[in-house]
Amino acid sequence: VVVKRSINTTAILGNIVAMAIIGLPFVISLFLALDSILQASSAFSFLLPSTRQTPLLGLLHSSSSTDTLSIDTTHHDELVWGMIRFFGEDMVDHQTNRFYYTCHPQLGECRHVHFPIRDLAAVWDATKALEYTKQFHCDGIDNGSNSIMIQQSLTDAVKCTLSVYCSTLNPINSGEGMHLDEGTLLEPPNIGHSALLLLGLCNSCRLSILDQGDKEMQDIVEGLATGILSMQRDNGAFDIEFGKGNDYLQWIEFFPGEAMLALMSVYELLSTTSNILEESTGRDILLAMEHAFRFYSSYYYSEEVDISVNFDIWQILAFAKYYDVLDHNQQTKREEVKRYILEMCQEICESRSWRQQLARGQSFYVNLDTIEIACGLDALAEGIRIAQQEEDLSDVAKLFKMHATNVLYFLKWSQDQVPDDCIVGKGGLGYGGIQVSQTTIHYLFECFLYLTLP
Repeated sequence: VVVKRSINTTAILGNIVAMAIIGLPFVISLFLALDSILQASSAFSFLLPSTRQTPLLGLLHSSSSTDTLSIDTTHHDELVWGMIRFFGEDMVDHQTNRFYYTCHPQLGECRHVHFPIRDLAAVWDATKALEYTKQFHCDGIDNGSNSIMIQQSLTDAVKCTLSVYCSTLNPINSGEGMHLDEGTLLEPPNIGHSALLLLGLCNSCRLSILDQGDKEMQDIVEGLATGILSMQRDNGAFDIEFGKGNDYLQWIEFFPGEAMLALMSVYELLSTTSNILEESTGRDILLAMEHAFRFYSSYYYSEEVDISVNFDIWQILAFAKYYDVLDHNQQTKREEVKRYILEMCQEICESRSWRQQLARGQSFYVNLDTIEIACGLDALAEGIRIAQQEEDLSDVAKLFKMHATNVLYFLKWSQDQVPDDCIVGKGGLGYGGIQVSQTTIHYLFECFLYLTLP
């Protein structure tokens, strides 16, 4: 795999600020990322080069001397279940069944902030946490925590939050689908809002939190998906804000990838719930993805634009699902999509934080941006999964797993930075050597705002 360009670190740092406004995936997208990384490998250990000073792209071939670094499953469990406890116990307001946005460990309090897109993302996060607890039977939740109460807390918050946003959906003026209500959002509705609501609805259906056979729910899923599809331009790009038009380059790092991921998540439901969408809508989704791939891959390979890590992350997550539905009669397209995914994964590994700091060990952790690291892990898990499907990509998979292991150690270390005497916040992620002041719901709940994150 060849990286197409050097990373513009100024653009990356600028977008870290933007991420605090717009949003990415998700405590708990991280949970499934951790698990998918572990399950993608037949063993919990792999070879790492003995030196951590060499540029990472050369690590696999730069030294004949290697050390084996194992993923410590005990630390993995502590990381994951600590986040689930934090999510279910601290970040849900049990009086209103709504998610808090911030947690202030040293003040011992959690606070609400009106931030709709992160509120919607929290629903998706919570369903992923619930999916994880269901898969692993909550064996990791102990130390006085009631696993049943945590699951119920998250389930109640999911239902309540979905009800708020689904009860005020509005039809698009053109009659093509629906979008969220501006009065509820207190901001113009965009495809990011629709995408995150769809992702929460899809996972809630899979977990039977919602009844997949409910006609009203099916109409909402159909309407939101159709609404997103209506925003696709002739060139394959998606416009962003409903009713505005010609803004497809605005927040291109985030919302188009979120929208395509949501569309493919809905399409996946067709395999188990045939009436979740009209058959024609399912076909339209695949045609839209093919059309979008031509635009976004061309945009990515253009030397005239700077690509941020955020763009890479969401594009990987969306097109990994598209790759999975392409059959072997579409081998040329599969190869193109696979190349696109793996090159973006490698570009994540080449970013400033991953290449120059993360791999150099704990003494460099104080300089790291937790958002960029954690969110990249979810995308990297898809790269590992896809690379391991082919023997000639084994070195690529090994490289990605090396980086993923470094991330796990960093995140566990970061989690341990929350002071032990705090009554709330344990299980969230601290940041560097700076005193933790505020934990926020956005970006997987593992990210900290103000002093603790950029």
